[in-house]
Amino acid sequence: MKALITGANKGIGFAIAEALGKSGVEILVGARSESRGQDAVRKLSTKGITASFVKIDLDNFDTIHNATEEIDQLDLLINNAGIPDSYKADRPALDQKKTTFDYTTDDLRETMEVNFFGTHEMIRSFLPKLAENGKIVNITVPIQPNNFWHPLAYQTSKAAQNVMAMTYALEFKNTGSSKQIFGVMPGGVATELNGHTVGALDGFIKSAEEAGELIAKLVLDTENHNGQMIQFDGKIVTDYEVQIHG
Repeated sequence: MKALITGANKGIGFAIAEALGKSGVEILVGARSESRGQDAVRKLSTKGITASFVKIDLDNFDTIHNATEEIDQLDLLINNAGIPDSYKADRPALDQKKTTFDYTTDDLRETMEVNFFGTHEMIRSFLPKLAENGKIVNITVPIQPNNFWHPLAYQTSKAAQNVMAMTYALEFKNTGSSKQIFGVMPGGVATELNGHTVGALDGFIKSAEEAGELIAKLVLDTENHNGQMIQFDGKIVTDYEVQIHG
C-alpha cells in the first residue's frame, strides 16, 4: 500500500506518515522544501519506514503535475498541507488576535488559492492514479465559528474543501466507484502554527502524534467513509447544513 501525504515534512502530516508507515504503508512525503522533505524521509527511514520525497507545492500546479508523472499508482492520497492565512512577514502564521474585521480580500484569495484550489488540483490530477478501492482523505476543521477560534480565511477555505469532498463522494457513489473521499477533523492539535502546547485549554489540545494515530486508524479501517466528515472523537458530522445556516 502506498500513500502520498502533502505537508508530510512536519506536524500532523509527519505524524500521519509515521503512524501509517509503522503499519507497513509506503510513504511519499509531499513537501514544498526538498531539504525539509528529505530530512523527514531520513527520520522515517530510521524508524524502519519505507519513504521517499515528492516535491508538492499547492501554490504551484507544475509541481503537482510533475509528481503525477513520477507516481504510477496510489492507494491513499492524504491532503494535509495548507496555509492558515496569507503570509505576513511581521505576523505569526495563525494570528490568534486577528479578528474577522482585519481580513482583507487578498487574505481570503491567497488562502483559498492554496487550501481549496491547490487541494482540488491534487485530487483532479491524482484521481487517475488512485487504485480502484483507493481513498482520498482531507484533513479539515469544523466550519461553525466559535468564540475561541474563528479564523475567517482558513475556515472559509476548509468549508469549500469540505463541500468539494462531499460532491466528489456523490460522484463516486453515483458511478458505482469503490473509491472513497472523506474528511477528518482532528480537533485542537499543538503545532508551530498555533503556538499551543499539548494539554492546553484543559487538555483539549492533543499532540501531533496523537492526531496522526487517530487519522491513520480511520484511514486504514475497513469502513466505507465515503462522503463523511469525521470528528476526532469518531462522531460523523450529520448536521453540516445546520452548521452553515445556524
